[in-house]
Amino acid sequence: MQVRKKNPNRFYLVMLFCLLLSFCSFVIAPRIGYERDAAYAVSIMIGLWAPTLCILGVRAELMAKKDE
Repeated sequence: MQVRKKNPNRFYLVMLFCLLLSFCSFVIAPRIGYERDAAYAVSIMIGLWAPTLCILGVRAELMAKKDE
């Protein structure tokens, strides 16, 4: 059975998406009627995923280099 290797670029793309989504929820959500505290809490939770995904991307890169 062949195991598919994880692509590090995918982790980085999702990380950038999380940062963009976090920024949008921080700036836009209060303007469209959501409570300011709730919007800030959601944006912080989304933003905390970015470093985690970056670490996973680095790990996938190191594992890919190790296999080569």
